[in-house]
Amino acid sequence: MTIAYISSERYPHHNTNTQQIIKNVSSLRAAGVSIDLILPRQASMYFASNTELEAAICQYYNVPPGLGIKQTGVFPATNLQIDKYLHPIFAIIYCRLIKNYDVIYTRNIFTAILLALFGVKFMFETYQRLGDTKPRFIKLLTKQAKKGRMLGMVLHSNVAADSMRGAGFPSEKLLVLHNGVDNSDMLPVLSKRAARQKLNLDLNARYVVYTGNMQKNKCVETVVDIAAFTPEINYLLVGAKPDDIARLAVYCEAKKVQNVQLVERQPVNMVSQYLYAADALIIPPASAPMEQFGRTVLPFKLFPYLAAGRPIVAPDQADMRELLRNSENGLLVKADAPEQNALAIRALLSDEKMMEKLAANAAETARSLTWEARAEKFKAWLTLEA
Repeated sequence: MTIAYISSERYPHHNTNTQQIIKNVSSLRAAGVSIDLILPRQASMYFASNTELEAAICQYYNVPPGLGIKQTGVFPATNLQIDKYLHPIFAIIYCRLIKNYDVIYTRNIFTAILLALFGVKFMFETYQRLGDTKPRFIKLLTKQAKKGRMLGMVLHSNVAADSMRGAGFPSEKLLVLHNGVDNSDMLPVLSKRAARQKLNLDLNARYVVYTGNMQKNKCVETVVDIAAFTPEINYLLVGAKPDDIARLAVYCEAKKVQNVQLVERQPVNMVSQYLYAADALIIPPASAPMEQFGRTVLPFKLFPYLAAGRPIVAPDQADMRELLRNSENGLLVKADAPEQNALAIRALLSDEKMMEKLAANAAETARSLTWEARAEKFKAWLTLEA
């Protein structure tokens, strides 16, 4: 079976979804799946050949050469995002009329709608609870699945799968595949002391670290609220864009918080240094990212967090419970309760045995959550569905 993966994103780019797509396609090709990545021309490399674009992408995302990249269309991928609508049209024509791929694979909603309307055989992937937020879209996909035009849907969590199932999508066509960790992104493995020396951090201080996007829907302000109750602990928030740094700096000032350090976006190999430097890693204990905004379900950062082998503090929510077990490989705390969370973090950092237990079990959990293992599960499912 030949597969075309259509993506309308800009590459290379810091958005997490681009990293997930590249890691996914790279691991599938390594597992022997015949899959090509169909991209719009990139504004920053408009005249680059497929080979030149692939080299830049592989270097940025730390994957080996061989993504099978094909570029289509004349409208480049830019901030205007016109390509979000034009590229799927060009790509579908290219994939069906010129190359005749057996199946088209995407995580772009507009592309999936076009594929459904054109009656093209396809697969769809998402992390979102679209059965709740976009029921009409799922109804359209359900019709295609029942007609046999849709091979199936890949979900990043059971929470997302339950949403699709609740909207009427056939259970037998749902495949839950948690994302994975690329162990090469975690190299070199560093001790806490060595990582802090590289980053010029205090060797004796306590650090709680967050890495990732910091736009408003991530509710990173929750971590600042916790910091206000634990002035003896340092909080490193790593990965902010300039406007997010400005917003959070104002929030810190309003809260009179001085133990939060805001760090701009970092290359992948630098992110791992911050993870290794941490006493504990945190996912903002807030309900809004999943319940209100619906944009954060079993976040991508959890996988390198686990691989770093550090205690993880996360909200006690259904998506987190798929991989984290409270007081076993993570500390699950009540969402939207910063004062209570602060007490829990303070207690954790004063309990060395608990920290060692959570760290060791987190690292053990990560061993089975690799992109290679995910690709093999996808390949086995694909064989059954073909």
